[in-house]
Amino acid sequence: MIMRHTHLIERSGKGRSLYGHDHALWRRFRRNSLIGLCAGCLSLLTPVWSQVNTYFGVNARLWAQPNGNMKMDYDHVRQRFVIQYQYGTAPARYATLDLNTATYNHFVTAPEGNFQETLLTVMPTNWGSYAQGTTFVARASGGKIFAIDPNGNVSTFASGLPSGGSGDLYTTVRWDAFGVANHDLFYANAGTGDVLRIDPTGAVVWQTTLFDARYRRTAAPEPMIVLGSNPRWGPFQNKLLVGQNSVSDTFFVINPVTGQVEASPQSSIGGSLESFRIFPFTGSNWALYVSIYNAGVYQLTNLTNIPNLQPGDLFVARELLGGGQVWHVYWDSATNSFVTQKIADFSNGFLEDMVFAPVPEPGSVTILLGLAGASMLARRRRR
Repeated sequence: MIMRHTHLIERSGKGRSLYGHDHALWRRFRRNSLIGLCAGCLSLLTPVWSQVNTYFGVNARLWAQPNGNMKMDYDHVRQRFVIQYQYGTAPARYATLDLNTATYNHFVTAPEGNFQETLLTVMPTNWGSYAQGTTFVARASGGKIFAIDPNGNVSTFASGLPSGGSGDLYTTVRWDAFGVANHDLFYANAGTGDVLRIDPTGAVVWQTTLFDARYRRTAAPEPMIVLGSNPRWGPFQNKLLVGQNSVSDTFFVINPVTGQVEASPQSSIGGSLESFRIFPFTGSNWALYVSIYNAGVYQLTNLTNIPNLQPGDLFVARELLGGGQVWHVYWDSATNSFVTQKIADFSNGFLEDMVFAPVPEPGSVTILLGLAGASMLARRRRR
């Protein structure tokens, strides 16, 4: 019974249902109405710091304050994040955010497209003809994938992809880090419900349009991750997971080689899944950096205090109506079920993405955060 085994998280009483609220409609209203009034004027707004409650001894602090920060990924060689920022400016804009100084600088403006959200991937290694550090990001509202080299030069990697559609026109690009599907890229367009596998030449290997049977509508795929072989992933091993950032709590388990949808269960933590990440297999002293739109980037540390945390464990972020949640998820082979632990609750702003990166060396961050202790209002709970 795959449906029994693929519930993302066993019921814990911590999840908050979004039923009765059209989350996608609210997302469009709260961003697009503002942008329609004043495209590109986010720098005029007063930042709203997010309150954060943490659990299991995890620490949290406001770490950096890019302007209108959204989606991001980490370049481990250059020790910097690439982050979509100044949300509302069209075409979409991207900055680099230095790990050791927490300062950001404009990186590149997309050659075309609108301002919509773009979950991006920074290549951790060479891939095909592309160098390590190349950023792959879809044209905002879809249709193309751009390749941005580490110096900010932009080329078109793939075109003729699904674009537009209805609802939120968000796009996602994710890389198969484990080689389950030959290390190919995966592209999602939330407006049309399409997920595609794309090889290093930019050719489409397969295309699948997702349908949410529970709500009887085309799905709105956004967060994706390809998982390899690890007992901590249980029945999700060697699968592509695709979530929806919408009122629906349906997510999809897909064969990344063929594109076949193998299951479409419900997430018991609720809907509005925003980002999937895994705890790194190597290194130590990791932090989880969480992007809160209109509130800054937060650094979560002391993650080793989380009970039963092991390399490769899955982390799931939810966006809520003003904030979001971060969950630790792993498969318990003794009970044949997933175990979940909520490690952080954010309020104010909107949780947009998260990524693991090292904790900077002591003394390397000397700006910004004399004010953090007073203004972020972080609280910590132990359970």
